[in-house]
Amino acid sequence: MNNSSRKIWEQPWGYAEGFIVAGGIVIAGLMLQLTLGNINPTLFASPINLILGALFVIGLLAVHFFANRNRVVRWLSSVYSTIPSIVVLVVLCVILGVLPQFAFDTPKEHLPPNFFSTLGWHSMTTSWPFVLSCMYLLVILGLTTLRRTRQKQSVRDIGFYLNHLGLFLALLGGIIGSADLERLTMSVTEGNLEWRAMDSKGEMRELSLAIQLDTFTIEEYEPKLVVIESETGRMLPADRPESYMYEGIGKTTQLAGLTIEILDYYPDAVIFRDSTFSNVVPMKMEGATSALKVKATKPGMDNPVEGWVTNGSYMLPHSLLIVDDELSIAMPPQEVKKYSSYVTLYTEEGLTKNAVIEVNKPLSVENWTIYQYSYDDSMGKYSDTSVFELVRDPWLKVVYTGIFMLMAGALFIFIAGPKQNRSLENNDSHNNIV
Repeated sequence: MNNSSRKIWEQPWGYAEGFIVAGGIVIAGLMLQLTLGNINPTLFASPINLILGALFVIGLLAVHFFANRNRVVRWLSSVYSTIPSIVVLVVLCVILGVLPQFAFDTPKEHLPPNFFSTLGWHSMTTSWPFVLSCMYLLVILGLTTLRRTRQKQSVRDIGFYLNHLGLFLALLGGIIGSADLERLTMSVTEGNLEWRAMDSKGEMRELSLAIQLDTFTIEEYEPKLVVIESETGRMLPADRPESYMYEGIGKTTQLAGLTIEILDYYPDAVIFRDSTFSNVVPMKMEGATSALKVKATKPGMDNPVEGWVTNGSYMLPHSLLIVDDELSIAMPPQEVKKYSSYVTLYTEEGLTKNAVIEVNKPLSVENWTIYQYSYDDSMGKYSDTSVFELVRDPWLKVVYTGIFMLMAGALFIFIAGPKQNRSLENNDSHNNIV
């Protein structure tokens, strides 16, 4: 048949109908989005998601066994529906990756004031277009896999089943499992034991595990110097502010037209002031601040200016070096390199575990993954409070299983190599046409 003369919706259906259907699902999702807003995943928490997942699989099986000869069903298990559905979903995923994402229950006043917020795309994974597109792809995956079972089986089919079933499991587990995802925050002070955590609604929950914070430590980068406007405090140059990180006593640098020489450095110092006198003394104590003694000069200045610059702490104010009426040298707060929580964990089953929790180095205990989330930044490096994020995702194993099946399927197909029986490929391609 000459496909160029075929009209839309004239059998057999092809890619044009595939994009129309996939696009129509997105449009239907947008209409639901504008009417109902984002989907609330908590409404589908266990056992509701289990029941819906089982009904979905049963429905696919029923369609396969009782309507497998239907033209629409056969088209849904063909390449002409598969590729458009993947393309549309990829476009939505690109949007997800580009736009900042927020929790589904974020108040509207906290969302960016743009058209994408109205479409729900700042919470893409709970938007109707995204969920419906995922479900549409799941239907295609399921029917395609089931249809393959009616053909003569060979060893090469192992790769096909691993790929398709793996993607099906990963996608289905991610969709219905999001309702059971829990994210809690827990604040613990050094020397204290805590077993309560707060959810997104600000409600406290008692857990089956407890965390004792033995020690909390913060490592900072070396202090930096910047040049600011004396009157406004604005960093200079205005178009691209410059800074200098301490590299050693005796070093010289150029900042915003000033020549700055490092004369001395105290990593821990205390400032003593009265009405006429100020002095910086090295002292290792709670609340001590970093201090740099610098000498500054600029073209046209008769005599250089020297003095101490500090970044202050929760106990001590910061100190500036005033060069002239226009320029001053300041030290911004030091950037944190790493912060670590040395903890002891206790569970109801009697497990006791000592561990160190850091950023990007979480700890898994029972069904919980504990992340280093934050600390009391008002105290800076002297903080004795650590904030943890506790995440429980019972469906994560299902998703990981699907991903591993995908990887195994890809490896199997790579090892097995391409098919040699071209006639069989041609027959398969012919059978995919409705």
